[in-house]
Amino acid sequence: MDKAQVISAQDKVEKISKITLWVLIGISLVVMALFLLVGYDTPYEENPKQVAPQLTDLLIVWTYILIAATALAAIGAVIYGFVSGGNKSKNEDVGLASKAGLIAWGTFIVSVVVGIVVGIAAKDEVLLINGKDWNNPTDIILTDTSMIAILILTIVTVIATVFSMVTNKK
Repeated sequence: MDKAQVISAQDKVEKISKITLWVLIGISLVVMALFLLVGYDTPYEENPKQVAPQLTDLLIVWTYILIAATALAAIGAVIYGFVSGGNKSKNEDVGLASKAGLIAWGTFIVSVVVGIVVGIAAKDEVLLINGKDWNNPTDIILTDTSMIAILILTIVTVIATVFSMVTNKK
C-alpha cells in the first residue's frame, strides 16, 4: 500500500469511529431521557415516600452493554497492537500516548482515593435502602468510593471528549 491508501484507510477508520461515538452518545441520551421522564415518579410499593423508576432495568442493561463493548474494544486494541507490532517508527513521538496513559491512571487513582476519604468520613451515616436503615460502615465506604469515583471519572471523560473534539484540526 502506498501512503495515499494508508491515509485514506485512516480517514475511513476515523469517520467510522466518529459516527459510532455519536450514535452511542445519542442512544445514551435517549436512554437517560426515558429513565428520567417515563415513570420516574412511580412510588415504591413498600415505601411510597420513595420512588421506583420504571425504566431502571433499561438503564442498567444499557450500562452493561457499554461496559462490555468498552472491554471488547480495549482487549481488541491490545491484541491488534501486539499483532501489528505497534506500527511505530523509531522517529515517531509516542510521548503523548504515554502521558495520556499516566493521566488516565492518575485520575482513576485520585478519584478512588477521594472516594475512600469521603467514605471514611461518612462511615457513621446511615444509608436508607428500600426504606430500611443500613449502617454497615464497610458498605457505606464502598458505596461512597464507587459513586464519587464514577462522578469524577465521568466529568473528566466529558471534559477530555469535548477538548478532543474542539482541538481536532480536521
